[in-house]
Amino acid sequence: MRRTRSSSSRRSDGWLWAALAVIVGLHLLALPQAFHDSPIRADSDTAVMLDAVQQHGALRWLVGDWLLENGFYRPISSVSIALDYALNGESGWGFRLTNWLLMILTALGAWALVRAYARLVGSPHAEWLALGVGVALSLQQIGLTSIVSKWSAWWFVGAVVGIVASRKVLSRSFRFPPPREGNQLGTVPPAGRGNLKEGVQVILAIGALFWGFDRLLATEYTRLITWVPSRTALLGAMFGVWAMYALLRGATERRWGWLALGGVLYLLALGSYEQPIMLVALVGALAFWRRRDWGGWGARAFAVGAACAVLVFALRFALLPAEPTAYQRQQLRSSLSGPVSTYLTELLPPVGQWQYWRAIGAQLEVLLVDKTGWDHLVGTLLYLGVLAAVWRWRGLLGGAWLWHALAFLPMAFLHFFEHYMYLPQLGKTLFDVGLIAWGAQRLGVELERLILLLKETRVYAQADTGR
Repeated sequence: MRRTRSSSSRRSDGWLWAALAVIVGLHLLALPQAFHDSPIRADSDTAVMLDAVQQHGALRWLVGDWLLENGFYRPISSVSIALDYALNGESGWGFRLTNWLLMILTALGAWALVRAYARLVGSPHAEWLALGVGVALSLQQIGLTSIVSKWSAWWFVGAVVGIVASRKVLSRSFRFPPPREGNQLGTVPPAGRGNLKEGVQVILAIGALFWGFDRLLATEYTRLITWVPSRTALLGAMFGVWAMYALLRGATERRWGWLALGGVLYLLALGSYEQPIMLVALVGALAFWRRRDWGGWGARAFAVGAACAVLVFALRFALLPAEPTAYQRQQLRSSLSGPVSTYLTELLPPVGQWQYWRAIGAQLEVLLVDKTGWDHLVGTLLYLGVLAAVWRWRGLLGGAWLWHALAFLPMAFLHFFEHYMYLPQLGKTLFDVGLIAWGAQRLGVELERLILLLKETRVYAQADTGR
């Protein structure tokens, strides 16, 4: 038993060091952005924050509005900016370097959380999924996906199909022995074997691959490092991800220490940004889903998260006016139809085609000359692969989709800023990586069946010829 535990521990440490090396290595490519020679006061919001720190110091922000004084209670973000100013003055590299370090911690937290969650739902690919999410999120948040954003997702789908097919074809496990004399084989293979069913499954797998790559490569962040006010979203996401990891560990292992750590981290997340408050609902949904396995520990994890949210909510309304500020009213979108459309399109991309089909109406002859319509049709049909993947891997992909849906919900009602998508991105990236993993696995299974069918058909044909 000791030997098994030691071997498992060594494998776990190996994955940890591999994830650390890959994630930090990728972020080193973005390190020059931290030392970009540009005046820190070139951004008006940053200039206002620096003036506020100069005038009031650091502690004032614990009991009042934050640095921009536009009606938000963000003491952790304010103190973070004040500490950077105390250490580096108005040298922009110090502020940007802190943002860069927070991005690394967030990517590592995403790796740890996805690994723990994938193990919880019983995925045999937990380590690879976690590493895939860590790598994908790193590429997205440092902007490297912009290099391939103009490429068609079909190039990547083709690469996966080629790799999977070559592995199956070259595998020795599928080399049938030649039929021996006297084999009792019929002249034709058994009826109903393969073809249509396997073909449909291959199309579904390709659909999942296409949508996974299409969304994954279309996401990039361009100023998380260079724009100092993005500190709010960076801190909120980093503390939020690690808080979820600690709460998950606490409920799974039934340990108060992890729950207490999760509560502290969640308080820090809520003190940095408002968006992580949506994670309370995610903890509640997870506790309800795992109630038979966790017993009362799921309820305890939810109670810790809810207590933190209530505390920060009470502090905000005790220390700041309840009436929305002019800035907050300005940020709200004027109509309801826009936010609803944005929200549904973000979660279910084919919904975004509604305006196109509404414009065409019954004039379907437009499709004879309009490539866009055919792209929409093919994309919608391929989305059936996404639905199949969600149904087959509903534990993993359902949780990822719920994170994305909850974290993005309040932001859909605001005018868009890049950092609004940062916390929802973890769920979205896990969903996309999960689609790619499911598509590759399903493709391998179905190609294996097709190869077996073809070789079996050849065996029958050879046997029939030898009669």
